[in-house]
Amino acid sequence: MTNLRTPPVYKVIVAQLLATAFIAAASLLLSGTIAAYSIVVGGLISALPNSYFALQAFKYQGARNADRVVKSFIRGELGKIGITLVLFALSFTLITNLHELALILGFIAVHFIGVMVSAFINYTPRPNQTN
Repeated sequence: MTNLRTPPVYKVIVAQLLATAFIAAASLLLSGTIAAYSIVVGGLISALPNSYFALQAFKYQGARNADRVVKSFIRGELGKIGITLVLFALSFTLITNLHELALILGFIAVHFIGVMVSAFINYTPRPNQTN
């Protein structure tokens, strides 16, 4: 058991979901309903697998759990890739009225926002405050 806190990676997911809503709202005003919900789908295809990765990757901490940390990172990344592929496949096959370019641009924009927000998160290990 370690006394280190998990880094606040939830901020990345929150930022991605907020960006999805903002971009979709702007698209709704500028391009219409089909482009807006296509952007929502693309944003969710980016944010949902990232949240799975965050849950898996930070499940274990500390030097004593080094093997578990590595395995959980690998499990998280493989799961993230698999979930992304499945969500793309489902969206292209099940949604009949889809703006494909808007979906892909929504995915790329939300993914880019996640990368940018993660650059600003402080990952310095700090002890838990147990009072």
